[in-house]
Amino acid sequence: MAKVSIVDIARLAQVSPSTVSRALQNHPRISPERRAEIVALAEELGYRPSQAARSLVTGQSTTLGVVASDVTDPFVAEVLKGVEGAARDAGYGLLFAMSNRNPKQEIEAAKALLGHQVDGLIVISSRAPQRYASLPRGTGGERTPVVLLNNEFTAPGLYSVRMDNEGGATAAITLLYQLGHRHIAFIAGPEGGRSSQERLTGYLHGLEVNGIQPRAELVLSGAGLLEDGWEALDALRSLAPRPTAVLCYNDLAAAGLLAAAANAGLAVPGDLSVVGFDNIPISAYTVPPLSTVEQPKAAMGRAAVKTCLRALAGEPAPTMVLSGHLILRASTGPCRVREAE
Repeated sequence: MAKVSIVDIARLAQVSPSTVSRALQNHPRISPERRAEIVALAEELGYRPSQAARSLVTGQSTTLGVVASDVTDPFVAEVLKGVEGAARDAGYGLLFAMSNRNPKQEIEAAKALLGHQVDGLIVISSRAPQRYASLPRGTGGERTPVVLLNNEFTAPGLYSVRMDNEGGATAAITLLYQLGHRHIAFIAGPEGGRSSQERLTGYLHGLEVNGIQPRAELVLSGAGLLEDGWEALDALRSLAPRPTAVLCYNDLAAAGLLAAAANAGLAVPGDLSVVGFDNIPISAYTVPPLSTVEQPKAAMGRAAVKTCLRALAGEPAPTMVLSGHLILRASTGPCRVREAE
């Protein structure tokens, strides 16, 4: 069946196409009676305006752009579920681009999406948040709102949705302290990343509030990847005194550490307790199942869309900080020998 056009409706209603167009836009020059007739006829014929036509009329694309660091990252995938659902419920479509964890590619992707006239932009785990303050975003004095998800930078037109990373990391260290651990290592995340810095700060704060002296050698560099945990084990085992517990930047690094421990014949949690961060789906199925700090991933995605729509409507859109919580599984247990405090 051929797609119904404004010309088809005009012919049947015996009016001009411009009259049909005005009626469907609720133009004041069209009488309520005439408009009702035309709208009823359009509905009967199954007329649907094209997105391009709607954009010309409203000046909006009803499309949001999303720059994702890596869609193969389970954290990003769960966030995207929340973004997609909230956008769909609000009548918005999405355009995606990937940055591959590269700041230069991220900005190029953002520029490309803005070039498609998206109404708003959501950037997941930005590696270059400060660049958006000077990035051209719209014309005529209007600036396309940019929501930084899992990051923050203060500038006009920039908004933020993030988690309380410090609080989550501190809670994890307190749990390990209560289990008797005193030598606790931390496998860090991407260098320069806000969430990585916040989790490191939370780790150090957790040591401080529990009276544990920090040791610089217990903080290992990483990038939030599986291989971080795998490669960290040899370094951890070479330390004296050897750490009995490890907080990882994310669940991927923790999963790599669990695999390395099993390969080396170490018992988890008997020889080493491990805590991850994010609660991605695989964390419940590692061996043993991983204790982790859950991030409300889908909720963060929904909150990012809500923030973007508020900004588009000219409403206040303050930074949203969501709380996570500890999920205890079998990768954590009491320290075998309680150490001197």
